[in-house]
Amino acid sequence: MPTMSDGASQELQAWAMLHGNVLLRGWSLSDVSFYTTELPEYMLVEILRGLTPGVVQIAAALTYTALVLLAGLLAKGSATGREGLIRMLIASGIMLAPALGSLNTTFVVLAYPDHTGTQVPLLATWLLIDRVRPRWWVPVVVTAALAWVQIADTMALYEAALPLAGVCLVRMYRRRGPLGGQWYELALGVGAIASIGMATLALRLVRLAGGFAVRTPGAGFARASGLDSHLWVKVEHILVLFGADFFGLSLTSAVAPLIHLAGFALALVGAAVAARRFFADNELTVQILTASFLMVLVAFFFGFRLGAWEAVALLPIGAVLAGRMLAGRLIARRLVTALAVVLACYSAFLLYDATRPAPFSPNQRVATWLTAHHLRYGLASYWEASSVTVDSDNYVQVRPIRTTTRALLLTHWNAEESWYDPHLHDARFVIFRYCKGCLSLATLRSVFGPPAHVYRVVHYRVLVWNKNLLRGRFVSGPQVSWDILADGDSSGRYGAQDVHAGRPDYDHARQAGQADCPARSRRASVRDRRALLRTRGQRDPARGLRRLRDPAAIPDRRGLPRP
Repeated sequence: MPTMSDGASQELQAWAMLHGNVLLRGWSLSDVSFYTTELPEYMLVEILRGLTPGVVQIAAALTYTALVLLAGLLAKGSATGREGLIRMLIASGIMLAPALGSLNTTFVVLAYPDHTGTQVPLLATWLLIDRVRPRWWVPVVVTAALAWVQIADTMALYEAALPLAGVCLVRMYRRRGPLGGQWYELALGVGAIASIGMATLALRLVRLAGGFAVRTPGAGFARASGLDSHLWVKVEHILVLFGADFFGLSLTSAVAPLIHLAGFALALVGAAVAARRFFADNELTVQILTASFLMVLVAFFFGFRLGAWEAVALLPIGAVLAGRMLAGRLIARRLVTALAVVLACYSAFLLYDATRPAPFSPNQRVATWLTAHHLRYGLASYWEASSVTVDSDNYVQVRPIRTTTRALLLTHWNAEESWYDPHLHDARFVIFRYCKGCLSLATLRSVFGPPAHVYRVVHYRVLVWNKNLLRGRFVSGPQVSWDILADGDSSGRYGAQDVHAGRPDYDHARQAGQADCPARSRRASVRDRRALLRTRGQRDPARGLRRLRDPAAIPDRRGLPRP
């Protein structure tokens, strides 16, 4: 998978920590810090690999491998022999072969760090509760683990802390005995609630010490109209998690997703069986997993956020519940052979996908072109900036900005303050691309004046000036605003629906869930087109404009300048 700017930004943060900036002073992170989960992992990989594009993929592969193994161990539970083995194979098999694609399972779990890495310490915590008998130190470790994870990802509040507290409360209510006999559930429940305050306090202390700034993700319900219009979009996103997204595919292309439907069905049935037996089951781990699954599912469908990554916890939790709740039933109905056939198909998909060539990366082409032309420092929209930086092995450094109607906006989203200091850096170019949510060419020309050179690289325009662009008029946006990347409603909670605007791989999800305004898009396109033509300076008899005169500006098929 190509390196996305999200993953590249976290790689740059880990690189800064590795070189002494442990608290990430001067950094404004996104709405998820990854400070205690993926960033330490990135640091370990960077010790061996350096600041290279492969760090993101290696770390993601390590995370997903650990997730598959932990899911298998947690699904096994106390079962032994044949049933224990089948439990492990069901859970690990469902997650074995993530489907390839720009908006498929690999994109969600392997393209960049997100809520996937959060599931590794959470599954390890549930495994501790499942395998260790009640001891005084278990609630202490669980509380510390939950606080540790919530520092990195607030989603753990909904995926772990609240479900654990709720399950412990239900168990204590149903027993109705003296508190001395229920000390274990009481300690776990109190620890889960305490972990929320501990994580919040830790983040505030880091900020007071001059460390990074991070914003808590917004939480709220979708509008009634949104529930109806986004229902099937969210169903598709859940299918994406299990590699079973067959929507819009031909019959031949849908073979693999249709086979992956078996894993999705097992997870769904396993969760349904666990929910039906919630009050009758005495297994604490199963109850915690069931409550977590239901809370994530309900929050995803009734919340306003789109994207499969928002519900990624359903994949490992559903796989574990399928293994624990259905293995005995499948053995009794003699369906083990059918499971073996499905697992063999998954293994074949995995081997086939592993032999496929790497997908095209336009940002890599831009990084190669900039390196060849010795353009070392520049600006771009968020989805090109850090990605190009990492793709060039940090030789070319591109920093994210956003344009408003008349000014340049510093987003404070996965960015560091010193990047924009004109006394430290000399930015001479801007990477421009036509898209909703990207930079406005008219604004760039208004602020910086006409560029000295305009080059076309793949579907990008590289605009070059003979001056330091960091001395231009910049406006500082809200600190760590979670909708600052949006080109839509940024005044309220619904602006987050377009938070991935401008993302090269997000077109499908955006078109399905957030239709653009045709009239506004046409006006913006015409305005930027006219601005680009004005930068070229002369007219063409056919269209009133003249094309680029320098043939070296038109790249060949490899994205390199022509000789």
